[in-house]
Amino acid sequence: MDPGLVYDIEIQDYLNYLCAMNYTSQQIRVVTGTSDFTCEHGNLDLNYPSFIIILNNSNTASFTFKRVLTNVADTRSTYTAAVKAPVGMTVTVEPATLSFAGKFSKAEFSLTVNINLGNAFSPKSNFLGNFGYLTWYEVKRKHTVRSPIVAAFANNSRGVTIVENIA
Repeated sequence: MDPGLVYDIEIQDYLNYLCAMNYTSQQIRVVTGTSDFTCEHGNLDLNYPSFIIILNNSNTASFTFKRVLTNVADTRSTYTAAVKAPVGMTVTVEPATLSFAGKFSKAEFSLTVNINLGNAFSPKSNFLGNFGYLTWYEVKRKHTVRSPIVAAFANNSRGVTIVENIA
């Protein structure tokens, strides 16, 4: 298998996620089996290869996801981003080009999703969600990495909730 790029994740990333979910130190110890952690940087945005926004009683939302890609190919490489935005969404990727110096080098990017469905859809209509995708194309090479971008309605009244890796 030769994926070219991967969305890498570390144990500390999961710990930061549990902290952001307001798990207590005792609960985190039970889940992880360790007390060697700190909750200084809680973060709900895991470095997963998906981008999902749940709309709660709203037809509008905006969120910026931050991701880090790791080159697992043996060569230096450059990738360019292409987005197929779902209807009712604008999606921007910064930077739109990523360069990797060699195997295991990393590059960061952010993906901003702005949703405005207008009055055409509501949580009570038949609109369950919509999707598009971000694709990273390797320049002059073979690798292509695609990640889904999804918006869906949820049935609660707490505002916009970010949920990742629903699949």
